[in-house]
Amino acid sequence: MEDNKTKLYKWIKFTEREADLFTVFCILFGYTKIFKKHIGINFQNFLVVYKKGIASSYRESIEYEAILQHIKKNKRWFLEILNKLEKQNKLLKNFLAYKDFKEFSDQKLLNLFKKFVKIYQGYFPLFTLPKYYGMVFERKELSKDVKTKLRLLRGTAYYEDIQDKFLPSLFKEIGSRKNIKPELLSYASPEEIIKLFSGDKIINNSLLKERKKYCLIFVKKGKFNLFIKKQAQKIEKDQLKDNELKDVSEITGQIAYPGNINGEVKIVLTKNDLKNIDGKIIVTPMTSIRFIPFIRKVKGIITDEGGIACHAAIISREFKIPCIIGTKTATKILKNGDLVSIDAKKGIVKIKKDRAKT
Repeated sequence: MEDNKTKLYKWIKFTEREADLFTVFCILFGYTKIFKKHIGINFQNFLVVYKKGIASSYRESIEYEAILQHIKKNKRWFLEILNKLEKQNKLLKNFLAYKDFKEFSDQKLLNLFKKFVKIYQGYFPLFTLPKYYGMVFERKELSKDVKTKLRLLRGTAYYEDIQDKFLPSLFKEIGSRKNIKPELLSYASPEEIIKLFSGDKIINNSLLKERKKYCLIFVKKGKFNLFIKKQAQKIEKDQLKDNELKDVSEITGQIAYPGNINGEVKIVLTKNDLKNIDGKIIVTPMTSIRFIPFIRKVKGIITDEGGIACHAAIISREFKIPCIIGTKTATKILKNGDLVSIDAKKGIVKIKKDRAKT
């Protein structure tokens, strides 16, 4: 456990996603243990605040900038990473074929789980590395092969289907055998679930419930620490006190697709928020594949996160939707019903004083 004299870091917010905590554990393992395999260096410091199904992740600024510079010096790896991602996507997709685990013995179920975890942990570094490349290079600097591969891979990320279909089915079977509510296994780590099979440790249901409500994961020098309740609150307050927002009248970002529009804001943080977005300007941390069936009729897109290789940049160009990416704070400053004007030729979002009638 960390003591009360924990070093204060300067954190940069990187992502905010609807996710289960099990997936967050897998992502962090990938960043801290597997990144090096692909680019020769791992992340060592992370802060993740998890509240009611939303994971907000932060990078330590000095380490983050050093890794961006490291990536910038190695553009030649980009196509190789995309080719690896394509293969890893196919491996991940194979697990979607599993629908029922009742005929599996405990050992067979454990072996499948271990195999899945290894692939799942290895998937996320490859999935996120294109985003890092997109943050340090201009689109014109990318080769034709890289641009083509990025466009092809936009529609072939299976992690959301894994979270919506495979994991709930798998956890249902494990939970029924180990007397744990299946939905709570989404808040356990892979190691905790593996220990369930050996009988070495029983996961505390009440502890998982606390994690579901609110927890904080602090990774320092590659070592994981998880906190709940008052400890988590104190660390969040201390570590993120410099990230407080100020009142602003406009937000700036990077132009992904040009256009000048006015409209009403709809904040999209979860899949349930994708309802009734026609004619709205959606404001989201980042788009993903699950947005595609809903996004064709939106007026505009504003994202917190950015980079020329990000999902929002690719689909806005494809569907010709005015889009500003990389604002960092749009989802925290804007609210549902706000009226804004987008100048996606200058990369500016102006906030109007009045609000849409509801």
